[in-house]
Parts: sequence; C-alpha cells; structure tokens
Amino acid sequence: MPSPDDLPPDQPAASAGLRARPQPRKPRRREPAAAAAAAQLTPPTTDEQLDRAETCSRSGRIDEAIAICLALRATLTPPADTQSIAWCDFVLALSHLNAGRAKEAVIAGYRAVGKLEPGTRLLRSLTVLASATARTGDAAGALALLERAKGQLHLVQSPRDRCLFWANSGTTYHAIGDMAQAVKHSMLAEGLLPEFDDIYLRSAVRMNLLLQRLILAVADCNGVETPELTELLSAYSSQVERLVAAGQHYPVAKGSEDIADAYIALGKHEKAREALQIGVKSADAAKAGPDRGILELRLGRIERLAGQYRRAQAHIGLALELLAESALLKELAEAHLENSLLNEERQHWRAALDSYRESAQIRERLLVAQSDARAHALTVRFESERARGEG
Repeated sequence: MPSPDDLPPDQPAASAGLRARPQPRKPRRREPAAAAAAAQLTPPTTDEQLDRAETCSRSGRIDEAIAICLALRATLTPPADTQSIAWCDFVLALSHLNAGRAKEAVIAGYRAVGKLEPGTRLLRSLTVLASATARTGDAAGALALLERAKGQLHLVQSPRDRCLFWANSGTTYHAIGDMAQAVKHSMLAEGLLPEFDDIYLRSAVRMNLLLQRLILAVADCNGVETPELTELLSAYSSQVERLVAAGQHYPVAKGSEDIADAYIALGKHEKAREALQIGVKSADAAKAGPDRGILELRLGRIERLAGQYRRAQAHIGLALELLAESALLKELAEAHLENSLLNEERQHWRAALDSYRESAQIRERLLVAQSDARAHALTVRFESERARGEG
C-alpha cells in the first residue's frame, strides 16, 4: 500500500488518522555558493597557511610564498608560537633558495634550525640549509649540516619526508660539484616516489636526477655526442613535454640552463637557444621572475656571441627589468647591454676587449659577493652553534 507521499494529489488518504499526522520536515539543502561562503568565513590555520606558502614556493610562485610567510610571522609571538615561527622561517629559507638568494636562505635557515624540535621539520630544515650553504661556497659547512640531518633520519618514517631528505642531499652535492654523489642520493629519492603522491616533488626529483646524469655525461664526452648523451637529451625533451602538459613549469625553468650548457659543450648553439627559450616560457608561466631574468641574460649572451646584437639588446634589456632586485646581476646585465650596443656600432677588436674587461670585472665582483655571503653564513652558523651549546 502506498504511503500518503506516494498518492496522487487528488487521491485522499485511506484514513483520517493518516491525514491528521504531521509529516516530517525535509532538511533544506544548502546551496553550494552559501556553503563556499561559509567556508571562507573560517580563517585558515597557521599550518594551512604555511602549507600553502610551501606549495607556492615549490611551484615557482615565490613572491606569493614570501608574502604569506612575512604576513603570518608578524602575527605570531613566542613562546607559544615558537615552532610555528621556526617553520615559517623554514619556508622563507626554501623560498629564498628557490629564488637564488643563498645568503638570505642561510640566514632564515639558521633561524629555523635553532628553534625546531627534533623530528621531521628539523630534518627538512637542515637539508634545505645544507643546500643553501653549499651555494655560498661553504662545502664543509654544507656536509656538516647533512651529517647532522642524518642524525634525525631515524625519527622520520614518512616516505615523502625521507624522499625530501635524499632529494635535498642530492641538490647539496650538486651545488658542491660532486655529481657522482648527487646522482647516488637523487636515485635514493627516486626509489621512494611510488610510495606517495606529490606532483611537485616527483617532477623535481626526476628532473634533478636527469640533469645530474647529463652533467656527468657531458664532462666525459670531450665535445662529442655519445649514445648516452643522445638518450639523456631525448629523455629531457620527453620529460619537458610531460611537465608542461601537467602544468609543472617551474622544474623546466630551473633545468633549462644546465641543458643549454650541455648543448654549448657539444657545439650546438641553436639547440642551446631553443632550450633557453623553452625555459623562458616556463619561467613566465610559473611567475618566476628572477629565473626568467637569468635565462634572458643567457639568451642575450648567446645572441651577442652569434653577432645578433639587436636580439641581444632585447633579451638583456628585459633581463635588466627582471633582475632589478639583485644589484650585481643587474650590473652584469647592464655591462652586456652596453657592450652589445658598442659591437653593433663598430665592429672592432677594441669593442671586444672592452666587453671582456667589463665582464671580467663583474665576474670578480660576483666572486667577492659569494665570498662575503660565505663569511656571513659561517658567522651565523658559529653564533647558532654557540647559542645551542650554551642552551
């Protein structure tokens, strides 16, 4: 027998009792827009904001990551928020490192490791700090930090966090110049990838390993393309296609300079130009301004060496705008632009000599700056270790 709700509208119910019984009120469905608005009213937690900042940093949206960290850090107060402040410093260190600012990364990294408790976060902070320290030229300090990080590894069981340890170890050895160790550690990281799902980490690990193997192969090729190099360059092209299709532009931007160097070593300057152009597009898609500036500068130098001075001026002029925050890199770009103009106006050996002198002077200043960054990093390191010993 059908219930009253199943009867047609003009058919009476079978009994008066059923007619008199009040029917239960159906719950009103919440509109999707209202539910979304209600969710927005709930402010994100500190950990949620820092997770978002870390994702922004790893995907190339570095300015956004730093803005989140600085705004959040201003709202946190010790001692209640000490661990959150330290993790905020870690994300700042990671962001500065991804932007190529090793000195700033070292400063923020030491602030982080000085406060974090033993475990996963300290492990990750130590390995990022090691990579940043290696880029200042302090190989001994970087390796000491890696050893300290290994002491935390037994406290960490997450495959993703252990993968990050080996991946950052690989980038540290890469920065030191020990490609054999870099490949060894990156392969350990790659072996853990099937155990979790992280598109950013997967693409970074595989790109790093590919580049490290390529650098090793180029060093042994004596300017001749070997079957191994052909295979690696083909694998790079396939990897780039997959990453771009998946919207993972940042690893492509970061790796294109090493690929260009490989093609230059093989005497394939047109291929080097193509690799840099792909990198420029990816850096633009990832909103990674500093990376694009460096790639534009490399393009300008290749065009200048090829005698294409008008093209060189265009690339170097754009690099000037993108590298405005880095005084020395901006000055280097200005020197290349000035010499491109000179070479266009007068084809003369004196212009080439001026170009060489200007570039040598800027390179010397860059080395001095790297030395200053290393000295500063050592000072921060010693002060941190002394404070830790006194505590």
